[in-house]
Amino acid sequence: MTLLDEHEREILERTNRLANGTEFSLRTLFGGKYGFENYIERSGQRKALGTQFRKAVDEGRYVSIRYSRHSQSPAEHLYICN
Repeated sequence: MTLLDEHEREILERTNRLANGTEFSLRTLFGGKYGFENYIERSGQRKALGTQFRKAVDEGRYVSIRYSRHSQSPAEHLYICN
């Protein structure tokens, strides 16, 4: 089981509450830097989850989420709810 498999339900519950067209990152989805750190404590695990989520979005696993862009500050990938 991957990190994404473990946290997918929570991610989808949170994204389902967002309005269409809302741009988000995993960090903002979990309430910002400290919220995400409290949800997943280890930096390596947060990075791995982000990588797995990006790959799943790119592969079309989530029809209601699409990749938007990469932000430089803070460095994170942004997505949009459809």
